[in-house]
Amino acid sequence: MNEINNKHTITLYTKEGCHLCENAKEALLELEDDFEMTLEEIDITTDSALFEKYKWTIPVMVVDNQIILESRIDARKIYRALAEGYGPKLKA
Repeated sequence: MNEINNKHTITLYTKEGCHLCENAKEALLELEDDFEMTLEEIDITTDSALFEKYKWTIPVMVVDNQIILESRIDARKIYRALAEGYGPKLKA
């Protein structure tokens, strides 16, 4: 278990056939032993507004409704977002 006692909520915007999305999910799952987290995957092709918003930037990962990671997401970026709260902030 990590030093931070929070349970993190991760939303992963993805679509079928997206290899960057698969890589981001694998990178996130590599950190399961270090962080307590809940993952929600959302297929952007099921919602036209989400598709228009994220079609050029998937995968998009939102961490704790505060930090947004896009495109090439690796374990290091995810770790920093979870452990340090580091990353671009989600705009309201």
